[in-house]
Amino acid sequence: MHYLVTIGYETDQQDRNGNSRLQKMKYVIEGESVEEVTIVAAKYGAGDVRNFELLSIVKMPIECTIDKKGTPEYYK
Repeated sequence: MHYLVTIGYETDQQDRNGNSRLQKMKYVIEGESVEEVTIVAAKYGAGDVRNFELLSIVKMPIECTIDKKGTPEYYK
């Protein structure tokens, strides 16, 4: 299964209440469960120097992925 994961990274900007603003980035992560995807996303975010927060994880109903690496015949 593929999951759409939204991760919020802290920025130097602050909102009206003095809290750090988040820059929201979206990633597609493959995994067998939400738990596995959470672990993978946390490891991915830990590689960044900014503080981060997992904002959402949503299952994506993808049949297959068509890309240059997996199906190069469509890109000729």
